[in-house]
Amino acid sequence: MSKYYANKTSVKKAGCFVLSLLFLFITASQLTAAEEDGIPGGETYLEFEGGVTVEVNNDQTTSSIKVMRNANVLYSNKATLANVADVQLLTEGSNHYLLLEYRLDGTGQEVYFEVLSGVRDYQKVFTSPTYPRAAVEMEGSEITVSYPVFENDDIMTEPTQILDDTFKLEQGEVEKLGNDQRSTMPKSASRFAALASVEEKYQNPSYSEISRILTQEAINADIPPEIVKAIAYQESGWQQYWPAGKTPESHYSKNCPNWDGTNVKLGYDCIGIGIMQVSDYRFIEDPTEKQREINKLSTDIRYNIREGLKILQQKWNYANAGLIPKINDHDKYKLENWYFAILAYNGLSSRNNPQTNPASAYQEKIYQHIADYGLLEDLPPFPTYLLSPRIDGILRFDEETIHYKANPVTTRQDYSVNQPVYVTADSLTLRDSPSGSQIGSLKRGERVTITGSFQSSNSSTSQFVWYPVRTSSGKNGYVASSYLSSSQNLLTYALEGSRRYETSASIANYGWHWNNANGVVLGRGDLPIDALTGSVLAAKFDSPLLLTTRDTLQEVTLKEVDRLNPEHYVSGSKPYKIYLLGGTAAVSSKIENKLKSRYGNASVIRLSGATRYETAAIIAKETIQSNTTNEVYITTGDEKSSDALSIAAYAAEKQIPILLTEKERLSNQVSQFIKDNNIRKVTIIGGTDAVSTAVEKTLRQKVSIVQRVSGKTRFETSVAIAEKYYPKQAVSNAFFARGYGMADSLSGTALATRKQAPLLLTKEKEVPDALAGWLKGLPGDPVYYYLGGNSAISPSVRNELEGLFQ
Repeated sequence: MSKYYANKTSVKKAGCFVLSLLFLFITASQLTAAEEDGIPGGETYLEFEGGVTVEVNNDQTTSSIKVMRNANVLYSNKATLANVADVQLLTEGSNHYLLLEYRLDGTGQEVYFEVLSGVRDYQKVFTSPTYPRAAVEMEGSEITVSYPVFENDDIMTEPTQILDDTFKLEQGEVEKLGNDQRSTMPKSASRFAALASVEEKYQNPSYSEISRILTQEAINADIPPEIVKAIAYQESGWQQYWPAGKTPESHYSKNCPNWDGTNVKLGYDCIGIGIMQVSDYRFIEDPTEKQREINKLSTDIRYNIREGLKILQQKWNYANAGLIPKINDHDKYKLENWYFAILAYNGLSSRNNPQTNPASAYQEKIYQHIADYGLLEDLPPFPTYLLSPRIDGILRFDEETIHYKANPVTTRQDYSVNQPVYVTADSLTLRDSPSGSQIGSLKRGERVTITGSFQSSNSSTSQFVWYPVRTSSGKNGYVASSYLSSSQNLLTYALEGSRRYETSASIANYGWHWNNANGVVLGRGDLPIDALTGSVLAAKFDSPLLLTTRDTLQEVTLKEVDRLNPEHYVSGSKPYKIYLLGGTAAVSSKIENKLKSRYGNASVIRLSGATRYETAAIIAKETIQSNTTNEVYITTGDEKSSDALSIAAYAAEKQIPILLTEKERLSNQVSQFIKDNNIRKVTIIGGTDAVSTAVEKTLRQKVSIVQRVSGKTRFETSVAIAEKYYPKQAVSNAFFARGYGMADSLSGTALATRKQAPLLLTKEKEVPDALAGWLKGLPGDPVYYYLGGNSAISPSVRNELEGLFQ
């Protein structure tokens, strides 16, 4: 069976510039300069043996390809935000194959290929996955894709390892042969060997100077500097050039015919250039102009940044073309509104689907950098559970606009002299110089005045700036910009959804967005008494508590269960544990079987008893397996009571089990648990209308200490719990839930535990006097978290609660 590569002639239609006549087995070092970027922008004709011609038209938003023989169209295709990078023909006996290589728009430079097979007509028989910054080679009947693999903390120019995927063409089909690891490099060294032959003619500015330039250029472009700095860090580690001895000479000399032998920082794919990994120069058709652009991108760091910002602005404008959704009011000065533009900067690829790749999606990394390195801790994560992504050539979203309640965050790095600003941190250090010694401390809400221009830190991971300020007492010093805001408004977060299931997903998505959970706890949403006692279990595993119906696992819940899988966050992580609270009457076997099919039998654990009292005791036993305790909380088993909601967060924090009892008689399960676990102290939550004096009397016969925390109403009970367990001087966060009905707020107990915050009950349309009085006694402004939508806590109540601190 004979195999051969056909000759291919590439003709640039504009100017009829003949690029070359080449055989497809030609080595990379022999490619001409015009071929280094693959098929160029504009219209190109490719001529193959057998009268096959291919017409390619590449531009920045759409590409098209048409395969013809004797003017008959054999195959045609259009691709959005992708370019046809190469076309290769292989003949194997009577089988003819066309390999079509596409490169997606964005700094991710993701590559995928299609294989067409046929004799007279061509049919698509295979589409590959997308590969980041990959190189595709065809030799004989095998296709090899070499691509870098990035761990979650890698920057885009320094992958952890290089892999090869190999595919074989045979009898009109494509078979994947395997996956080979080409190289692995330790994080402490350059990923590729560097040799002495590199001309290290360039030197990076200091990180403080780079920070200053990034800040200035971002402000000039009306883009928040925090976003620009995080992108520049992810793309290149804030480096226009490789440091001395780090240039990957062996890789560049072998794979990058466009490399000029210097230490200019190119991407692994040899396309991206410099600090912003700019690659749009590929669309310049005039060779002289293109080379001039490459030189400027390589040698002028400020120009490279400006071009990167132009590209980012173009991605923002994708929303106007319907390519990405808008967010809320589409105000470009609000950091949260840039989520999809940041995604598009890297590429509308399946790898940036935040539901299937919650930790590695590019835009998620950028926002995590803003939180970790920019110290913008009050910027909430994007609520990815609201999205309905799909792959249609590129990553697409069904939603035109994503609406959700967000505490708007604008840049903290563009204040002017004499501007009043307000402290957002619970406690902010006042220093004698940037990164200097502490000379004071400022409280949340305190007003200070900017007295001069910002200064930058000399670190790529200190992406905030320092401002000189004067306090209200006249003291001068420096503070980190991240903790200053031009708004005096109280910091609030609305964790809500259209139903209790969406609310629980909202809470989980916010609270466990980047800090992966060790598991998840599922309870029934319309009969949540079992789930109430499970809040302590959720805290034990630092896991969210999600709600489901009895027979159907809600789509929004399943999205979160999928997203929370530890394998997304930590390689070689422990098995995923999913706890079901209650028997099949609470959460059906149908849901259990679905989860076991999806995650494996060992991952799904049901904790249930014949009654809610027995279920609570079984959950308590699971909770104390690795902990010893001599104390429990006891509350009513009446699902209509909200008395126990406020204690759930504290009980979970201290890992003290919650048990349920009947009103007039101590349940047998409580008695047995006390006996089996040598319990010495019992605290009853709620008044005698919830747990009678008869039950209290029985308890005093079984344990040495019995206490009761209660009020005349559930609202007063909530305040009494806060008074007893949360010292006012330590309260920096407060959670609010509707007092009538616990479903909306139940999932919030696990998050309140993480924040070490009280969970306080309020009326839907009125702030209880006891609650208002307790809040007024707080020494500082807490951060407010509202659990549930406006039907749970009305806007007027929210305004009244926030007005207590104005």
